[in-house]
This record gives sequence, C-alpha cells and structure tokens, in this order.
Amino acid sequence: MEKKHLEIGISAGLVAMMITLMLIVQIAAPQGVRSAGFAIVMLLFMTAMGLAGVRLLDM
Repeated sequence: MEKKHLEIGISAGLVAMMITLMLIVQIAAPQGVRSAGFAIVMLLFMTAMGLAGVRLLDM
C-alpha cells in the first residue's frame, strides 16, 4: 500500500475515533465533567495522531 494512502486512512480513522469519543462524552458524561472529558479526548487524539506520524516516518 502506498504511504500516502496509508496516511489518509489513518488520519480519517483517527478523526472518526475522535468524533465517536466526543459523542460518547456528550451523551454519557455528567454536565460538570464534560469539559474535562472533551479535553481528555483531544489529548488522546493529539497523542494518537503524533504516534501515527512518527510511525509513518519510520516506514
């Protein structure tokens, strides 16, 4: 598989994961901790995207 296609697939998957996690936080988290939940989701997304980028550079 071409590296460019792999990068697009990984990015799309990570964005879909972030949207899903934000929806879960919106639905399941109590009002008082939603902002912390959104911050944690963003932190996880940035970490996962960074790790994916490092992995792609090593290929």
